[in-house]
Amino acid sequence: MNNIFGDNKIIGLAGSKNSGKTNNLMEALRIFREKNKVTPIYVYGLDSHTLEWVMTLENVFEISSLEQLSNKSNSLFILDEFQRLKLNDRRHKDELDDFIDFIYHKNNWVIFTSPNLREFNSIIGGKIEGWCIKSLRVDSLINGSQLKAAATKYNGRFKSLGRIILGKNEMLVINDEYEKVLEFDYIASIDKKKENVDIFADLKLSVKLTEKRSDVRFYNGSVIRNIASEEKVKGFSECL
Repeated sequence: MNNIFGDNKIIGLAGSKNSGKTNNLMEALRIFREKNKVTPIYVYGLDSHTLEWVMTLENVFEISSLEQLSNKSNSLFILDEFQRLKLNDRRHKDELDDFIDFIYHKNNWVIFTSPNLREFNSIIGGKIEGWCIKSLRVDSLINGSQLKAAATKYNGRFKSLGRIILGKNEMLVINDEYEKVLEFDYIASIDKKKENVDIFADLKLSVKLTEKRSDVRFYNGSVIRNIASEEKVKGFSECL
């Protein structure tokens, strides 16, 4: 967490879907908790499986509204799907300003994250002091947003053809003071996406079997494979 925040208090964690954001964040919390067992951690927006896992770190609490944080100090907040709290809504800009003031006045730290990159508009982006970036396409970001500016300005080794590409165990940290890549161990127990059912699996198998059958021909009772390829059965072409 020290490398993620540096001297900042407000961080944005952004990346495409299935880029490993949550897995990296949970591993970062686990490492933090090993070294610091006192600081309370408050989480919002996590799915039930991830929430169950993170609660085992102890001194971790779930919230459902910003009001529940009003008397908290010296704490770490993880706000997943922050858009549900209207923090990137121009109509609720005063609430965002109050929340940011609260972060500093009460000596708290916060990480904003969302599965949708386009939630990082200029409203919330203007408050974020440092970025943790996972794999993403620059053209998928909102024009004029601070996230797009940071991703566009970055021209390091992980950027290619308009994309920033990192391994699922890697996170690119960018702020005004430094730029570094953090690596995290993969937590298999919270990756429920690997258990998702592919509803087209049978269809894909059928296509593969069809392609395999189309690659088989018969001549005089013998099986001839790949007759369209350069590997022809000796004497076969002369018999045509």
